[in-house]
Amino acid sequence: MSTSTDVTYLSDEKPLEAKWRLSVLSIGHAITHMRGAVLPLVYPLLMKSMGFGYVELGTMLTITRLIGGLLQGIWGTVAKYVSGRDLIAYENIGVGLGTGLCGLVHNYVELTGVVTLGQVAASPHHPIASAMLSKWFNKKRRGSAQATHFAVANIATVLSPLLATVLIPLVGWRDTLYLFSLPAFAVAVLLFASLPSEMVAAKSKSGASKWNEFIAPLRNPQVRRLILTASVTAGGKGIGILQTFLPLFFLNQLHFSKVSTGVLFTVFTLTSVIGPALSGRISDRFQRSKFLSFLLFGACGLSICVALFAAVNPLVLTVLLLSFGLFVYGYSPVEQTLVSDITSHVDHANAYSLFFGITFAASALWPLALSLIVNRFGFTAFFLVVAASYLVGGIIYGTGKWSTPAQTNATV
Repeated sequence: MSTSTDVTYLSDEKPLEAKWRLSVLSIGHAITHMRGAVLPLVYPLLMKSMGFGYVELGTMLTITRLIGGLLQGIWGTVAKYVSGRDLIAYENIGVGLGTGLCGLVHNYVELTGVVTLGQVAASPHHPIASAMLSKWFNKKRRGSAQATHFAVANIATVLSPLLATVLIPLVGWRDTLYLFSLPAFAVAVLLFASLPSEMVAAKSKSGASKWNEFIAPLRNPQVRRLILTASVTAGGKGIGILQTFLPLFFLNQLHFSKVSTGVLFTVFTLTSVIGPALSGRISDRFQRSKFLSFLLFGACGLSICVALFAAVNPLVLTVLLLSFGLFVYGYSPVEQTLVSDITSHVDHANAYSLFFGITFAASALWPLALSLIVNRFGFTAFFLVVAASYLVGGIIYGTGKWSTPAQTNATV
């Protein structure tokens, strides 16, 4: 056994190599985000042509997120037998296939099946990439690394809707999806060529059963509290929730044109680059949980403002979206960095798998619940419920104890 001070991080020994790996890993993350950013612009078109509504959309998102979320829980175990590089590279190939095949669908059932395929393919990235970053970067640099991972990926979140807004009227939504599938295959080659074939998680030498080893992080009460809180705050995440419902809000309640919707959506997603870049670096300088609480309280107040003042005029809405996005996109990387802060080094892979698996599965209920709220009460109620989720999360993070454990069981 060794103490946490014995752990050797790549960022300490070879900072340039650590930054290069971070860059390549972040490009792989961008492929996953690109798919998630384009599909919400296609959904309104398919709702009209395929004849399904908010409840059906929410049901599809719940099914696909539930399956993808549960699968995230297995990758900490798989990472003991398959290198992280291979898992991330094959993930990109699967995401490319999932995006392109969406262009072949003709009905709601086919759409649900292909979107599910894309979620399954994307499921390794968050737990495996987060574990890789926690292995490469020490605690003083970990928030910045997670922030860069988010920010680089979210450049695709910003540019993809803008490009899709131009392409869809020109070539149609099917050809647009075919075009967006191509970069995934090129990035898979880059991942294979650039990252070492190293194991993210080590096999246990203690003789503990695989099940006990798998659930070991859940014995930490802080991990359990973090997972519960993150499941609550998932109701207002920018990716998966707001990115899905905002285009519908612009089109169906505010009655903006498709072009205006695309522009406003891009304005909001622009903050998905700035928000993580700022929040991750700031979180390395302050107590992470307190800063996380601040971000969630800010998101709560701004969600209420969007509910009450979005219809005043486009300028007010633009200012609100820019402010709202900084807080919304800012809290996720901080929340995820907290996972490695409160767990021992040897448990990081399993902790991230359990964190993402459980929180994504639990939060899969959010799209269905929110679609029912929109269908029954409208978008004002939607934003107020989202604000309540931020408020609850902010209180828990602000009042709980989130100390770093003595990592006596950490390994290099």
